Amino acid sequence: MNLLLWLSFIIPVVLLGFYFSAVIYGRLRPQQALRWGQQKASPHFDLIHDYKEVAILIACYRGAGTIGATVEAALKTGCDVYVVDDGSKQRKPSDPDIMPVDRTTEVAQKAGAVVLELAANGGKPKALFEAYYQLRLNQRYRAVAILDDDVTIKPNFIRRCLRKMTSEVAIAVGKNITWIPHEHRWNMWLAKRAFSYWNYQLVTRNLQSFFGVMNCISGSNSVYRTELLDQVLVEKTPYIVDDTFWVLETQRRNLGRIVYVPKAHAFLQDPTNFKDWYKQNLRWMWGTFQGVIGHRVGRRATKFDFAYMLLILQWIVYVLSAPVAVVVLAISAVVAPWMLLVYMAGYGVWVAAAAIQLRNVRLPLFIPAIIVSDFIYRFVFVHAFIKACKTPTVENCVWESPARIQRVA
Repeated sequence: MNLLLWLSFIIPVVLLGFYFSAVIYGRLRPQQALRWGQQKASPHFDLIHDYKEVAILIACYRGAGTIGATVEAALKTGCDVYVVDDGSKQRKPSDPDIMPVDRTTEVAQKAGAVVLELAANGGKPKALFEAYYQLRLNQRYRAVAILDDDVTIKPNFIRRCLRKMTSEVAIAVGKNITWIPHEHRWNMWLAKRAFSYWNYQLVTRNLQSFFGVMNCISGSNSVYRTELLDQVLVEKTPYIVDDTFWVLETQRRNLGRIVYVPKAHAFLQDPTNFKDWYKQNLRWMWGTFQGVIGHRVGRRATKFDFAYMLLILQWIVYVLSAPVAVVVLAISAVVAPWMLLVYMAGYGVWVAAAAIQLRNVRLPLFIPAIIVSDFIYRFVFVHAFIKACKTPTVENCVWESPARIQRVA
């Protein structure tokens, strides 16, 4: 049993060791690393020097409580800001008989955005498609930053992204940071998400960005060249997560490089209760597995496929280690209690590092909650995989967003 427990820790560590070895190899022999697995030459784009050549586009549905702050933060970048209201005023059968008229459009206009109001709710991909072409953004700008309606970005967000958009880069991905208002400072789900973002971006996203093999982007805060959007932005994406389709199309068709910009900070509203946390994670992973199936990941001899299969291997180890760890830890609690201390210490060191960088002194107090939710997250993987096998595509990319915290503009 002790052997199984050690293997559940050692295998991920070995995989991480391979990752870092690859990084060192890439630093020492960059040309060899770049040539490995290269299919055809990536497109070369003209550099964008002026932030005024970038538009900010926000798709919003019944977001009157958050859109004002989002628009005001976006305007501080100096860019033109556009909001597409995805049929917020449309009545739905589930709406109560007496319901106030939605004010999303009015709030966005008052905050300073140019607003395109759609009559019916068709989902985020359709709304973005309509706005992109009706407002002629591809003819008037060279890049478009797509934000969610409850995301606030720093004033230097666009400038930070443009610095990383070299002639080969088609997408610049911002850094996700969980917004934790004072009244929710003790919320375990926000603490878990804050740690998860930090952990994922520090390891996986940085490494994938370095090697040009990113399989996941921040659909809520990324900058896209219009040359790319002309090719990947469609009315209906086949996956429940629209940006999963965009990134896989970009990688599969070699439409440009995708880079992570850790200095481009975006503050996100995340779920504050278990139900919303589970549903959101399930949708994200469902979309991820839909992409693996739909874009036939692992069936080509490319650098991207190899890296993705390595990631999938890590997922398998991550999921399968859960029952082993539970059994072994239960036995260790009786015969070798020190093993529990080792387990907790491992989490403690990593969470403490996150707390220092995120400047969240309360984060280590959530270690027990983070451990428990981490085990639950493994079940999300299994649930999402089964869901993707049953429903590999969707007719409409429409979903119910988690409850939002109102922000005063």
